Amino acid sequence: MNMKPKGSLNKKNDIEQTIKRAALALFAEKGFHATTTRDITEGAGVSKGSLYWYFRSKEDIAFSLSSDMLNDFLKMLEHARDERGDVLEKIDRLIKKVAELYYKEVEYLRVLWKVRFDRDYIFRKEYTEKVANYYTRIRQAIESIMEQGVRSGAFRPHDTKQMALILMGISEGLEIEWLENMEDFSFSDALIKTVGAIIASVKK
Repeated sequence: MNMKPKGSLNKKNDIEQTIKRAALALFAEKGFHATTTRDITEGAGVSKGSLYWYFRSKEDIAFSLSSDMLNDFLKMLEHARDERGDVLEKIDRLIKKVAELYYKEVEYLRVLWKVRFDRDYIFRKEYTEKVANYYTRIRQAIESIMEQGVRSGAFRPHDTKQMALILMGISEGLEIEWLENMEDFSFSDALIKTVGAIIASVKK
């Protein structure tokens, strides 16, 4: 049953989101290491005490932002995995939804890549393990979709884990190219064409 949150909870969520939005903009612009907690408190218009009420550290904020993007992506994949219907139509819808998410959340994507490259320097072990778990679950969801294709007869038998890793690697390469060259490169078009070509290679 859905219940309306109380006013105090609304205020808590508003302040937390204000801090995260300020940190997101700063991390995207300056990077994690160059951004200070003072930058974040000034950007959010909150006191240092307020920041530490919601987050233990700058690292904690970065992990929360990374988790937001990874969790949205994972939910999208798991929904596609669990929905009924033709696997090829399912993949086609998924590709378009992924592109829509990325175009909508460009700053999140930039921060996620900066965090991913530097995660061993930014995060303690407890965080790096959580980030790694997200990527494992993402790979497993893609692998499950490919297995559905094999079971349904849409795909030839193949190493579905290897194919999932290939699809992840190629899509991530396209993401980087797009973030570096947005004016001349369409992530959406490239993702549709590239994934389409890979899927065609295993179709019956």
